[in-house]
Amino acid sequence: MIGLAWALNALFWAPFVIRGQLDKQQGKQQTGPAAHADPRATAMVWAHGLGIGVSYAGLAAAPFAPVWPLPVPLQLLAVPLVLATTWMIVRVMMVFRSWRLRAALTAEHQLCTEGPFERVRHPIYTGMVLLTVANFLLVPNLISLLGIVANFFAGDLRARAEERLLIGVFGDRYRSYMARTKRFLPGIY
Repeated sequence: MIGLAWALNALFWAPFVIRGQLDKQQGKQQTGPAAHADPRATAMVWAHGLGIGVSYAGLAAAPFAPVWPLPVPLQLLAVPLVLATTWMIVRVMMVFRSWRLRAALTAEHQLCTEGPFERVRHPIYTGMVLLTVANFLLVPNLISLLGIVANFFAGDLRARAEERLLIGVFGDRYRSYMARTKRFLPGIY
């Protein structure tokens, strides 16, 4: 299952790489100075990277760490989970024009409430958590489980910081959007 896990991870990250290359070729990279930024934005990106890194450590430890027995059909749920999540990320990349790695907004930032953003406020972070869930399903060990927890909390921290910035810039328009959408899971959280 480890080879399948790495292949699914490559599939998940491909839209980000493709979008970055297309933006670079078309000169659309967001390079302007941040008009609004969270002072902890870089630390939050590192924390999120650490959460993903823990999940990958769980995959890498598969030959050495005890793996909990899960029925193969349950493990294989990771495949449609990552396929659906990757499709969601593709849709995000099609509609989200103001994407940045850090919690920072430029003067030309646009509020996106279409595509996957109609259902949740942070579909990219949702996708990252679902990716770590898929990693756990394929390589069910303690490290992979900790990857889910670390990734969720790092994503939640980043989401809250971004929401403060977006409220500061878009005010009641963003508050209204928050009232009708959940942070990560439609109708739940």
